[in-house]
Amino acid sequence: MNIYRFEIYANGFLLKVILNDKEENGLKLCKKYISQFQRQVANIEIKIRINKREEQKNNWEYHGKPYLYVKTLVKKPRKTIIEDTELD
Repeated sequence: MNIYRFEIYANGFLLKVILNDKEENGLKLCKKYISQFQRQVANIEIKIRINKREEQKNNWEYHGKPYLYVKTLVKKPRKTIIEDTELD
């Protein structure tokens, strides 16, 4: 059962949604996707919004299981070789 929902945003646009049962495994998948995106597409700041499924009291009260906001993580742009070396 998917307890966590990870939404990956770049410049305010939703790139990908990852559903997972454990927070650690979901973060690993997000990190893999983000590093690939920053290497191949654009080296920009990316945000991960983490939502957790709401616990139900009674099944008949809910038509679906909405996700509740937990936290937001920010992945800074990768450093390039030019930024690391000083030009004379």
